[in-house]
Amino acid sequence: AIIRGSDPALRGEYVAIGAHNDHVGYNNEPADHDSVKAFQMVARPQGADNEETPVSDADWTRIRHIADSLGARHPARRDSIYNGADDDGSGTTTVLEIAEASANAKVKPRRSLLFVWHTGEELGLLGSSYFTDHPTVPRDSIVAQLNIDMVGRGGANDITGVTKAGALIHGGPGYVQLIGSRRLSTELGDLAEKVNTEQRIGLAFDYSLDANGHPQNIYCRSDHYMYARYGIPIAFFSTGNHRDYHQVTDEPQYIDYEKLANVSQFVYDIAVQVANLDHRVVVDKPKPNPRGNCVQ
Repeated sequence: AIIRGSDPALRGEYVAIGAHNDHVGYNNEPADHDSVKAFQMVARPQGADNEETPVSDADWTRIRHIADSLGARHPARRDSIYNGADDDGSGTTTVLEIAEASANAKVKPRRSLLFVWHTGEELGLLGSSYFTDHPTVPRDSIVAQLNIDMVGRGGANDITGVTKAGALIHGGPGYVQLIGSRRLSTELGDLAEKVNTEQRIGLAFDYSLDANGHPQNIYCRSDHYMYARYGIPIAFFSTGNHRDYHQVTDEPQYIDYEKLANVSQFVYDIAVQVANLDHRVVVDKPKPNPRGNCVQ
């Protein structure tokens, strides 16, 4: 979808805003929701991003206690569908909200806004790879891409990732991971900080997972990189991992909707700022080889 810019000289340039529509499908063996939840809480607090480490007898005792406690509150519920409420229902609905707000804005930004809901992200960035190889607008007319993937969690009880040294990272109020925002353009990263401060949005940025050589390799794992490989400045917004990542328990009741709204407002404000600049976002870092392997 496109919302045309208001400046005849600049409306041929685009700020792209995207998320991915796919998740990981279903399981042929239905599992009890509360049992999965309890196991993940104790043994796999980062969901599918945790290594398959052994579970101790003491941990199994905790898991059974938590499962019994959860099960006492409501009937057992077996489920086989990976709903993906956070991954990436949160991102796709955020893009839709930004599109609606942009369409209803009385004053349109100078450049055009390009909204892209990619698919095949979970299978290896297939949709974003295809789109950037065969874009619907000239590729060099895209001045920046803002990617939104998992922005509905990141609470104090969530293990959102690990530091490069391996220490666990906890979320908290306003917690957002900002990935890649200065990897091609210092200006874009500075602008994100400026928007958060000047608009008093109150987000707390975690840059630790953007470190070069970080073992979780987040920079290379979502759709933004398919734009970055062509030298298009990107910023990737996420509230990070949690126990329900790639589990049947990633459901809407666990989403932090207030945070989701704040992130939506933040990305909207960045998009408008970039679209209204009197120049293209400056690329001051080396561009990668578009056919090479991604390196964080």
